[in-house]
Amino acid sequence: MKLLTLVVPCYNSASYMRRCVDSMLPCGNELDILLIDDGSTDETGTIADEYAAKHPDCVRVIHQENGGHGEGLNQGIRHALGLYLKSVDSDDRLDTPSLMKMLDLLRAHTDEPDQLDLIVNDYVYDRQDEPCCFSVSYRGQLDPDTVMTWDTVRSFPIWKQFMIHSLTYRTQLLRDMGLELPKHTFYEDNLYIYQPLPYVKKIAYLTEPLYGYFIGRADQSVNDGMLLRRLDQVTAICEKMVTSYPYETLRAQPKKLRRYMMNNLAGQLFTTSAVQYLSGESGVQKNREMWERIRTFDPVLFKKLRSHPLGFFTVLPGRAGRRLLVFAYQTGRKMIRF
Repeated sequence: MKLLTLVVPCYNSASYMRRCVDSMLPCGNELDILLIDDGSTDETGTIADEYAAKHPDCVRVIHQENGGHGEGLNQGIRHALGLYLKSVDSDDRLDTPSLMKMLDLLRAHTDEPDQLDLIVNDYVYDRQDEPCCFSVSYRGQLDPDTVMTWDTVRSFPIWKQFMIHSLTYRTQLLRDMGLELPKHTFYEDNLYIYQPLPYVKKIAYLTEPLYGYFIGRADQSVNDGMLLRRLDQVTAICEKMVTSYPYETLRAQPKKLRRYMMNNLAGQLFTTSAVQYLSGESGVQKNREMWERIRTFDPVLFKKLRSHPLGFFTVLPGRAGRRLLVFAYQTGRKMIRF
């Protein structure tokens, strides 16, 4: 039985994907490493096939027409053999000893009554000049060596949110809820993080920093220049995320989950609004239109988000208010050296 599928969407990744795949291989045949060649025009597909030929018991390849990172994850969900699924970007890495501990944890929960829905792991940011330059831990909110529910986790502060690097879902949960990410759209990982949460009942926490997230490449989607160039996609994903569930659905969730999801939405609106304001007057108009679509979707959710501390930042009046929001956003990015 395959315990864990590691889905690795690859687009023109030939110059760095070996580092990623090599970090997984020592963990053996309980892994299902699924390399998604997303219509690459370099040697990515050839390298992926090479790994599959050398390691047929744990590496598979899917070649697809270019559909973007989201379609790569969709393919992973459709074709995963593992009981659990984790997304890994092809320029990132996994810590091999931590991955072994993850497999130990999953192995202890293979029986259906004991299966976990979500495993959360710590992670680090890597730079070319300084691996592990910044770390993110969930020790203040989650307890290791125990199975938690949303009622037994501790409350998340406003600034502490999950990233895709920190999450491993039970594969069948993603299939049963019908998660389908948009094609040809960046930043869809925010939907992958947010939309499955109401379906999660049992949670475990791996304290070891499993994931190394690489930052600093000029062509990364999270760089300010790329965010501004793809402002329409940033806005569309934010709107899709906020309109995933009406407030009545959120109110029906356990209190700590509801609070987390509202914080997550408000944080996404904070970031999206800052990028919109950085783009000038056209972005200001996009911001007004975004809020209006949220109001149309659910007036109660609209009011709750506008009064949230982070949401309030996005609607401070005038140019001074917008500058304050942008300053707070840029300060946060400098703290983790983006």
